[in-house]
Amino acid sequence: MVKDLNQSIINYLKVNHGFNSSAKISQKLNVSRKTIIRRINQLNQNFPEKIIISKRSKGFELVYQNYLKYENKKSAAFSEINERQENILTRLLIASPKAVSITDIINSLYVSEAVIQNDEKMISAKIKRWNLSLIRKQRFLSIKGTEKNIRNAMIEVVLHVNNTTEISSLRNSIGQYDDQDFDFALEQLKLAMKSLNNNLPYPYNINFFTHIYILLSRARKFKSVNYSVESKSSITRKSKANPEIFKICQKIIKNIENYLNVQPLSLEVETYYLFEYLISSRFSEKKSEITSDDYKLAERVSQEYITLVSQFLNTGFSKYILNDIKNHIFSMIIRLKMQVSLPNALLNDIKLEYEKVFEASKLASKQVEREFHLPEISDNETGFICLYFVKYIEAQPRRNKRVRVYIICTTGIGTSEIISTKIRKLMPDLKVIGLGSNLEIEDILKKHKNIDLLISTVPLSVKTNVPVELVSAFLTKEDEKNVRQAVYRIQKQR
Repeated sequence: MVKDLNQSIINYLKVNHGFNSSAKISQKLNVSRKTIIRRINQLNQNFPEKIIISKRSKGFELVYQNYLKYENKKSAAFSEINERQENILTRLLIASPKAVSITDIINSLYVSEAVIQNDEKMISAKIKRWNLSLIRKQRFLSIKGTEKNIRNAMIEVVLHVNNTTEISSLRNSIGQYDDQDFDFALEQLKLAMKSLNNNLPYPYNINFFTHIYILLSRARKFKSVNYSVESKSSITRKSKANPEIFKICQKIIKNIENYLNVQPLSLEVETYYLFEYLISSRFSEKKSEITSDDYKLAERVSQEYITLVSQFLNTGFSKYILNDIKNHIFSMIIRLKMQVSLPNALLNDIKLEYEKVFEASKLASKQVEREFHLPEISDNETGFICLYFVKYIEAQPRRNKRVRVYIICTTGIGTSEIISTKIRKLMPDLKVIGLGSNLEIEDILKKHKNIDLLISTVPLSVKTNVPVELVSAFLTKEDEKNVRQAVYRIQKQR
């Protein structure tokens, strides 16, 4: 709960730019003002530089550049307890389905039996999201679940793929594991891309890379990984329909066997897993006979997404969005059927920055699941779909986002003219619909029902639901910044 509230404070300040009062933050997060102030002080103590600053009578503001510098550093983001539990979970996942000695864990981490028992409870709760279970048998711990779900968990736990969009930054997560494996896995990714004469964009490149890296970590420790591929007959049919891709997978697995110096064909089954990751990416747009039904389904699902999101947001989209989104939807359908997970490092920011578009996309995902009898579409997948709609919304003419402003000063002339002139020059998103005196404010509000924002040089004496931005008479740089932030909030609410 401590970490959740701290992150909630950061998330709030990321979206609500500028200074925010403790009262405003506490009301939004449903905790006391004292708790907000105490937590902000604790947060700043965890970082080499302050990430949140305060000003008397103004409140708190996120120092975004400082936050960006430290947000991905585990030393600041994880407590000692979290690091220990992650260490244990990583060992268990790599060993799975084999068990790990509790005695070995205690001796290596220098902790008591009671500490490990508490860690077990926390780990058991955490892995439920991947439909995995923690088993204690005598003096051993193991993780049970399907091979697919174990790999999906490892992608996030071992390499923290859900926290980055860059493969190079994953190197910081490998810790005790062989750095040479990282370079070797990277070479196999480059081989696949070169052989297929195509680029593999985020997030497919990271997914493919991590699959190879995790295989190296497990196969080196246990020499061979014995398991069966779920629905192998279905994968075999698809491999025959896509021989070029399957041939590349065979070559990469052979390279891995030579690299690890294991028996030939001991990792043969991995070829099918590797093939799943490639076929569920956007490597190939070829409409083979095996996948033609999925392409037809993808077009219908894409059209339904467009229809539903348009309704939920009450906005229209360019006809070109269908061609843009359906290739991604096709890949998503393949992933859903093959139970391949695709972590989304952008998800938290998508939810914060494009809350309404994400919620509309999520509602559409739920309806699509039911209508087309698809497996559950995760928030990760929905986040990627959301970005396609965001792209077209952002590309719409700016006039659809113009904010209607009425400018108020003490007399209604002079300084309001200066402010109006500056605003028209500096902020084309604003449409000045009138200038007036604070003495006329009641009449102005009655006459003009379409005002989005009041910019005033004096505190207003009447209560109104229209946002009010108080500025100086000559609209300083700080005033410009605050007005821009107010405009951004209004546009976002739309």
